[in-house]
Amino acid sequence: MATMVAVFMLPLLVVVCLVSRMRQRPKLPRLVWGPVPIISNKYWSQALAQAGYHSRTLMFEYYPKINQASDYDHYCDEIFTRWPRMLGRPAAHFLAPYAGFIRGVWNFDIQHLNFGGGYLGWTALWRLESCLLGLAGVKTVLMPYGADAYMYSRIADPCLRHVLNLSYPQMAREEKKVEQRVFYWSKNADAVVCHFMCADGMPRNDVGVFSAVIIDTNLWQQQQIYSQADGRNGAVKIIHTPNHRGFKGTEYLMHSVKQLQAEGLQVELLLIENMQNEEVRRLMAGEADILAEQFVACAYAMSGMEGMASGLPVMANLDLEVYTRIFRRYGYLDECPILSTTIESLTDNLRLLVTRPELRMQLGRAGRTYVEKYHSARTAQFLFPRIYDRIWHGREGTLCNLFHPILGEYAMNEPRVDHPLVENKLVLSGGQAP
Repeated sequence: MATMVAVFMLPLLVVVCLVSRMRQRPKLPRLVWGPVPIISNKYWSQALAQAGYHSRTLMFEYYPKINQASDYDHYCDEIFTRWPRMLGRPAAHFLAPYAGFIRGVWNFDIQHLNFGGGYLGWTALWRLESCLLGLAGVKTVLMPYGADAYMYSRIADPCLRHVLNLSYPQMAREEKKVEQRVFYWSKNADAVVCHFMCADGMPRNDVGVFSAVIIDTNLWQQQQIYSQADGRNGAVKIIHTPNHRGFKGTEYLMHSVKQLQAEGLQVELLLIENMQNEEVRRLMAGEADILAEQFVACAYAMSGMEGMASGLPVMANLDLEVYTRIFRRYGYLDECPILSTTIESLTDNLRLLVTRPELRMQLGRAGRTYVEKYHSARTAQFLFPRIYDRIWHGREGTLCNLFHPILGEYAMNEPRVDHPLVENKLVLSGGQAP
């Protein structure tokens, strides 16, 4: 059935692409973000709209446990809701990707996609999508989010591979599909931004940015009053928001909290799962003292950014050099005030932050500054227009040094984030970690 629909739709798609290409190119490209409902798409789109671009999100669906339908502008199947009886749900399901593709090429000039592909990504025409977009004169910016690009056998860290197999076992069985799409889009995309995943078998990465993900810093308010509790004169609250406990190392965090409690320290763990973003914001802004993010994967993700934006000190694993060294030398990772924490250092680092409220405040305030500099709307408004300068306006220049600590335009124009960590570790004057 799916192949028959694809054969029927292909001539129509070719005609739409050819007619779309004949229209006049706008001075500012029109932008679309999708089709997987990663919340970053919303924030990127909003940031570019604030900068004067026509920018919209167009999704297959949304995730009701953590988001709302109103988070995104359009959905591929919304046109079919007008004729549910005449068309039927099965037909609408098969046709929605094609409707999304037609809408994408007719109304937009640059598509921001993931390595699963665009609106034809999981149809029988996925191998033709880049060709069709080129026929329409549409440019593509590819950015992975995780499941679309992780090829398990190529992951540099065996521990990361282990927890991915634990939390997302089906992806190991689909590695060949993922690999085909990663190499297809690495060859055919106009720009590729791989973030910290560049060490895990990704053949191409055009921009040296540890993470292009941004959040709405207006929504996440920094704490104004920091608790002086040190585990003895009052309880210290730790917030942890795992999507999958095994992936984040949650069991080790729970074990460390019990160890500190056995030592007589007053420590409380706020374990947040499947909670709407608004409630998470409230807890981070007014209830928590520390954000414990993830201790296996060598990176910080959206939760870590939200914690820093809220003025919380953040613990996450940034220890593995195969992932981090490139972004220390050629990027901004040394400005990051996250206290690097592995499973092995979790208890010691947790004790350090629990018992030193002044350090929590220092790292928390630096975290807010860091997010405003590298994960806010103004970051996106710097990064993406420079990508468009190259792929849309045809201007010369390299993208890989945009955030270079010496050569990068951003580094020269923005003050450095000040904090007491050295390569994300707290080192005393004698050279020893506390």
